Amino acid sequence: MSPQSLSQATEAIPVSPPVMVLEDEQPVETSQSTNSQHNSQNNRRTRWNEWLLDVFAMNSFSWIIAIPIELVLAGMSWNEHLKVRLLAVVFNTVIARPFSLYRNWVVARFGRGGALHNYGVDTFVFLSFQLPLYTLNMMLGGASVAEIATACITFMMIAGALGRPYGIYLDFLRRLWLNRRPVVDTAATG
Repeated sequence: MSPQSLSQATEAIPVSPPVMVLEDEQPVETSQSTNSQHNSQNNRRTRWNEWLLDVFAMNSFSWIIAIPIELVLAGMSWNEHLKVRLLAVVFNTVIARPFSLYRNWVVARFGRGGALHNYGVDTFVFLSFQLPLYTLNMMLGGASVAEIATACITFMMIAGALGRPYGIYLDFLRRLWLNRRPVVDTAATG
């Protein structure tokens, strides 16, 4: 077949005219689009639940830990303590989810291991994320330089005693609240 006869043959093939779509037509829902909407709603609900869990965990844990540090060791008054704690509620609410995402990221990089390894990872995460924020919170709360220094040095010394317990507490709440294994465990095994 010559190139000229081929072009003549293809010209004879009927072509549909362009289809016009009206702007006011509603899209037809298919089972696939319905599933996508359902999955999107579930993902939003899951993210909301994870945010609430992280905020609750961070605020409840930090308040319990802060009472002996600020009132007993740093010698702050009840008035100073309450100001610092109310600021901490705002700070903790803002940073709770980023802290959990940071923890998940660090754990995914270093993995899960034995008790000493997990202790080191959680301590590193807790200290590297929380100490700068704790210092800023104390400054904004009106604590003196001596009170800030005492509280921060104490915080650094006991960070080793706080990082892993907070990790265990957060993982426990995830299992309890979300009825599933913690994100860091699934990220480390996956």
